[in-house]
Amino acid sequence: MVRGDTNHNNKEKMLKATHIIIIIAAILTAASCRRNFTVPVVKADFSYEVVGDNYSIPVQIIFTNLSSYATSYKWTFENGDPATYDKQHPGAVVFSNPGTIKIKLESWSNDGKDIKEISILIDSVVHADFTALPVINNYGPTQFNITNRSSGSTKYSWVFPDGNPAASTDQNPSVNFTTAGPHLIKLLAENSRGRKDTISKTVMVLPPLSPASFTIDPSFDDDDYEAPLTATLTNRTTSVTTHRWVAPGGVLSNATDSVPTVYFANPGTYTVKYVAGNGKQSDSTEQTIVVRPNTGLRSFSNVKLGINTAHSSIGSFFSTKLRRVFKQGEVTATNGPQIDIVYYGLSSSFSFNLFTRPDSAQLWAFTTIPGAGHTRIINKQESCGCGTPFTETAFNNVTNGSTLAALAVTETYNGLLAFNNTVVPRIVLFQNAAGKKGAIKIKQYVQDGQQSYILCDIKVQKE
Repeated sequence: MVRGDTNHNNKEKMLKATHIIIIIAAILTAASCRRNFTVPVVKADFSYEVVGDNYSIPVQIIFTNLSSYATSYKWTFENGDPATYDKQHPGAVVFSNPGTIKIKLESWSNDGKDIKEISILIDSVVHADFTALPVINNYGPTQFNITNRSSGSTKYSWVFPDGNPAASTDQNPSVNFTTAGPHLIKLLAENSRGRKDTISKTVMVLPPLSPASFTIDPSFDDDDYEAPLTATLTNRTTSVTTHRWVAPGGVLSNATDSVPTVYFANPGTYTVKYVAGNGKQSDSTEQTIVVRPNTGLRSFSNVKLGINTAHSSIGSFFSTKLRRVFKQGEVTATNGPQIDIVYYGLSSSFSFNLFTRPDSAQLWAFTTIPGAGHTRIINKQESCGCGTPFTETAFNNVTNGSTLAALAVTETYNGLLAFNNTVVPRIVLFQNAAGKKGAIKIKQYVQDGQQSYILCDIKVQKE
């Protein structure tokens, strides 16, 4: 029994040893297997392609996911549309703002996570533009302030031929031009990728203020410089923007106008001062004007009035108000009422002559004068029986309209109308439709065929 027990014990010991060996072998085998198996590592990666290979906004960029062993993704697109994306391939993303943008991809699985981040430079389309405005005004010398209106650019190169400075790299420079005339401004705008655009503009510099000057021009009715007198003050200064007039003793219509009028009620010597300016320079000057006493008389010398055949070339009508001779074709509804003297000469022999009423001109081979007035006329004082004749001496001595006011002017008809050239000079009296009296002195009968004419002096009361 003992031996048997001993054998039994030995067998148990051997069995236990065998189990231990098997377990050790299994452990060793498992360890060996573990050393031969590697867990996959997640790797974040992607590529991109710019649509059209143009980095100018707005730009589309197509992103392709190249990550390894990842099952989840998160994209972040700075200033992009969309701004984030959580699928594998986002496709095209739009970027509308220039500058450096950041792209980030996060890729992960249960075994790990990885991140890839890059930067991409996005540009704008470069468009060069600017405005150049003069400081105060563009009368020389002139400083121009430039406002840069370019887009998509970060660098600027300016060129100012004939300017001070001649060039600049400032974004909004200033430049001075001293000479009058056109001046060129050139701009080269560039972005960080070297894309460029250029533009040129011309600014004009006007001449500086010229010395102050002006003229004093009496009105049409006051060209005899007699009081009361109204005159136009005409500025002759160039490159001027402001005006200031001073006229002591006169009344100005507008003391700051370029062309005002001035009124002097009484005779005298007056000084008119003018100050011209343009915001940069100023200058002044003075002139005097002598206003004479009012004589009430208007005088005309060497007035030519043609015979009948010359009424369309020389003219046979005269207006003492408009102070001119009118030819037949020049008579209108406007000036017709102002014609107060009509001469009719039958031929170059001057055997039959007369002055007729304007409203009866059509009776003497003339066209009807529109709006004609009625002028009383004494053609032949020697035959009118109308008192003491008004002689050549009396005519020459008239220096005031009051002398003519004393004349008695009655109309004469029939044989008393016409006169010939035997009496030289001949004095013809008249009173126009406005009631103003006057005298005509025929000084000469000039024979020149169909272009024959009489030469006259005329004196009449002022209106």
